[in-house]
Amino acid sequence: SPPFCSPRPWPGLRLSGVLEGLSHALDLTEGHPRGHATRSSLIGLRIGQALGLSPVDQTELLYALLLKDAGCSSNAPVVHDLFGGSDHEVKRAVWLRDWRRVPEQLAYAWQYVGKGSTFVSRLRRFGRFALLGPRGSGERIFTVRCERGAEIARMIGFSERVPDAIRAMDEHWDGGGYPYGLRRDQAPLFARIIGLAQVMEIFWGDGGPAHALAVARERSGRWFDPDLVDALDDLEHDSRFWTRLGTARLDEDVLALGPSELEVAADDGRLDRIADAFALIIDAKSPFTFDHSRRVATYALAINARLGQAGVDAVRLRRAALLHDLG
Repeated sequence: SPPFCSPRPWPGLRLSGVLEGLSHALDLTEGHPRGHATRSSLIGLRIGQALGLSPVDQTELLYALLLKDAGCSSNAPVVHDLFGGSDHEVKRAVWLRDWRRVPEQLAYAWQYVGKGSTFVSRLRRFGRFALLGPRGSGERIFTVRCERGAEIARMIGFSERVPDAIRAMDEHWDGGGYPYGLRRDQAPLFARIIGLAQVMEIFWGDGGPAHALAVARERSGRWFDPDLVDALDDLEHDSRFWTRLGTARLDEDVLALGPSELEVAADDGRLDRIADAFALIIDAKSPFTFDHSRRVATYALAINARLGQAGVDAVRLRRAALLHDLG
């Protein structure tokens, strides 16, 4: 918290509500339709409840779900270096394939490596990609994303369970995931829930509930913890859940499942840490914008100080400057 800001509570403002609003920017950065994180949170919390997680565990799981893509902008330069072109399309497409299978890897790479460039240019880039190999390229992409996401969660002030979950959310049950090849319960339970929930949301959007459940079951024991997939049985026949998923809102749907009395209040100190953290997320999109938002905030506050009585509230000005490139 900056020295000029003394923490004060904002009545009725819950931390999860702030994070849910900001998560829409993360959805777009990762190439997902708006509301992906909200819907993933809804699925993940239902899985957690089916497992009998305590109210405290459900609250921390919710924070991890909402921040799961906090590191997504950090790997944009890496994705562009490997594939060329827009990173949004490349990122979204990888989730729609079982990239653990070699034919799927080759089809994906050939479709997106150097897409839109000349044939010769594509061959050169494809050669570089092939030399690095699927495992090497995957480690580059996922390590940056997962480690930066964990760092962001730690900056905001969550317990280590939240960054630990984000760091390991792309690991797979059989050890074939990224970035560290963790097997079985070497990955925290929260991470395993996030991994299943985010993939189910993506395939729900691609083909509806039946498609999402079919993918989860087909990948059980490889990608996903079989016990978590078994916990989906109750969800399969809940038509109201799947219907409302299309218009899911955190305040009306997700928060109704979570224990509101255990949530962290969004006071001024916490809001400042969120603004600082999301400024890093924004600036990580390009190596040319590193620390840009913080410098804009510094200049804006200096101008505001010169205005004296004609100036505006410094705390809100600083937050606005830090988040000015959120779009």
